[in-house]
Amino acid sequence: MTRALILYDSLFGNTKKVAISLASGIKENGIEVNCLNINEIDCNTISTYNFIAIGGPTHNIGLSKQMKTFLQGLEKIKMPGIKGFCFDTRYHSRLNKKRWLILENSAARKIERKMKAMKVQIIKSRQSALVEKGRKGPLLQGVENNFKNIGKEIGMILS
Repeated sequence: MTRALILYDSLFGNTKKVAISLASGIKENGIEVNCLNINEIDCNTISTYNFIAIGGPTHNIGLSKQMKTFLQGLEKIKMPGIKGFCFDTRYHSRLNKKRWLILENSAARKIERKMKAMKVQIIKSRQSALVEKGRKGPLLQGVENNFKNIGKEIGMILS
């Protein structure tokens, strides 16, 4: 059976909501999914999964301190043959409405780069979930549904 792991770092709960939505979509394809905070995972168990998604909030156009530490520890884990996907949450402003800017200055971009270095096969391009009204949110309307649909797409690829 295909097993999927969704890992997230969430400061205000928005990235957790996105992770849960992604997991929900993947589950619709009959795939076993675990959705955990990066502080809850034993990294030695990651190689037992067929798919890993990692997401976190964008802090100052980069990774949170917790995500940086997590990814440094993850570099020691062998992940050949594991498929992957990356996502992040970020503040929605007039400056980042252009898709190229969202993707170039994001936590997801840095996570994806690390995953590729660990030989994870990226099966879907990274995505950003936008948050309104400052860093605390809420998520923009439709974001959770969008990530559920992304999960469905990923689930179809995996099944």
